[in-house]
Amino acid sequence: MPEPRSTLPRLGSLEQAVIDILWDCPEDLCTREVLHQLTSHPLAYTTVATVLTNLVKKGMVERISAGRTWAYRPLHTRSQYAAGLMAEALTVSGDRAASFLHFVETMSEEDAALLRTLLTDPAHESGREAPGPAVRRTT
Repeated sequence: MPEPRSTLPRLGSLEQAVIDILWDCPEDLCTREVLHQLTSHPLAYTTVATVLTNLVKKGMVERISAGRTWAYRPLHTRSQYAAGLMAEALTVSGDRAASFLHFVETMSEEDAALLRTLLTDPAHESGREAPGPAVRRTT
């Protein structure tokens, strides 16, 4: 039986939109910069600030002093978070082999080919993000 893993935080739709903005930007962003990139619907500055604070509390984002305000950066890459979700799904599965089989059966041909490549050549670097927390500029 696999070791118990810490549970990754589940993100609401607004939290997901905010973390997506942070993942897509190579720079640390302050609340107002995140607010300006949230174009799906108008939000108050305080709403975005609250979402960023919640992401800090959930361990998804770190807050950095940036002059008279705060800037934010993700603590993990998008692919690290996705891999963690997949690992959690396997942890709760009663039959890991069956879960893998169902997962592979639902893959596109392109994803199946990529998986075969990665299994035979683990050093394959196509599109791979750097390991560990995202490296950002220092402020």
